[in-house]
Amino acid sequence: MKDIFLSIRGRVLLNVEALNMTESIGNYVKHRRVPILVPEKDGFTTYFVPAISGESIAHGFQLVLAEEGIKNSIPVCRLCKSGIFLKSTNKKVIEEAFKDKQIPNLEELEELKELKEVEKFIIKNCLVEDVGGFLYAEKENIKRTSNFFVGYMVPVKEALGNVVIESQLHSRYALGTPFVKEKGQMIYYIELSSAVYTFSLDIDTTYIGRLTFSYESAGNDIFEESERKKRLETTLDSLKIFLLEQMFGAKKTRFLPIGEWESIVIAVSDKVWTVASPFSNRYIENTIKKKEKVDYNTKLYIYEREKETFEETIINAIDEAKSRISQS
Repeated sequence: MKDIFLSIRGRVLLNVEALNMTESIGNYVKHRRVPILVPEKDGFTTYFVPAISGESIAHGFQLVLAEEGIKNSIPVCRLCKSGIFLKSTNKKVIEEAFKDKQIPNLEELEELKELKEVEKFIIKNCLVEDVGGFLYAEKENIKRTSNFFVGYMVPVKEALGNVVIESQLHSRYALGTPFVKEKGQMIYYIELSSAVYTFSLDIDTTYIGRLTFSYESAGNDIFEESERKKRLETTLDSLKIFLLEQMFGAKKTRFLPIGEWESIVIAVSDKVWTVASPFSNRYIENTIKKKEKVDYNTKLYIYEREKETFEETIINAIDEAKSRISQS
């Protein structure tokens, strides 16, 4: 069984979106903003633009991962099943998350410096924490780095000057009911934006189903090959669903954005190989040029609007990744 590195970069047009709110100030709900520095002819210009955080994207992916894990009879802890990704933060969280499991004596393992046994227990009993990592912060810390990596979604370079954030007035009425006799109107504002956003996500399968914390045991398998393969395939299937159904962002119950992928590049490689930044409109060309110089058995799957089918590009790339995993 082989390990792979999957790198995804793309551009997606999102109109009328409120996918990442930061805070409520009175009756005003603000959209997340980030600074973007762009080189100009005589120096640099800073833009403050709407953004969708990596945490928001990661939350959506892990929701799908939990659902697919359950469907495929792979253990998922009680909290992750509910979309609460506290990720074995401390002893109390572990006791709640794995209430239905035989939990080892954590204090004793900490005293004996057998922290790899804590990591092993968590990995074996939660697919989401195996793939997405965790930080156990008690007397002794255990850090498991996530096996997938995401970046903020920000407006693309050529659209920066056209991006706006608009506050929309909303109101609720309750007049005519026995619950409100006088002031029945509640006014509130929610910031919306429209832009062509970047998208970035990488997955490295090297340490999924393997220990990482202790350098002495890093990379050691804790599953039979068939079980580890099942975990990798479930992770890739989750990614496919996540991309096809745009399972990222919040506040979608009443602010479902009008979304359409402009382009996407997926690189399936035997080693770490990342696609060029989609912030530039030449990212597909830059990616192809990179592959001409650096190639680790890298195969590119490219979608550009009105040239190919987005769904077929995603499905074919995931099928290629799964086929490589099955190779000896």
